[in-house]
Amino acid sequence: MIDSSFVGTWFLPDEQSASGQRVFDAYEAGRLAFDVPDLLAYEIPNLFVSALRRKRFDSDGFHEAGGIFDRIEFEYHNQTDAVCRRRMLHFAERHQLTAYDAAYLELADRLQLPLLTLDEKLLRAARAENLETTVKLHK
Repeated sequence: MIDSSFVGTWFLPDEQSASGQRVFDAYEAGRLAFDVPDLLAYEIPNLFVSALRRKRFDSDGFHEAGGIFDRIEFEYHNQTDAVCRRRMLHFAERHQLTAYDAAYLELADRLQLPLLTLDEKLLRAARAENLETTVKLHK
C-alpha cells in the first residue's frame, strides 16, 4: 500500500529519496506490488499538472512522467460503497485527516497491508491503528 506522497518521489526531481528509489526498484524487480485506492489515479496526474505549472517539469518531463506512471501496474481498489465511506469518515475524524488521506488509511487497514507514506500525519495515524509503515526489501 503506497500513497501519493511516496509515489511523487519517483517523479519529482526535487523530492527524490533513497527509500523511494529502493521501493521503486523492488517493484521493477517484481518483488513488490502496490494496492492503492482509485484516488491515486487522479492524485498523481494532478501532481504532474501542478508540477508543470510551477515549472518543476518541462513539457518533455511532464509527458515522460505520465508514460512511466501509466506503466506501473497498481492494483486499484474502489471505495465508493457505504461501508468504506463510513470507515473513511471514522478515520478522518479519529485522526484529523483529510478524506483523501483517510482513503489510504481505510484501505491499508481493511487489507491489513503496510502503508508507505511521507505524510507525517498519515504516518502517525497508521501507527496508531497498528499498521506497519515500512516494508522489508530482500534482494
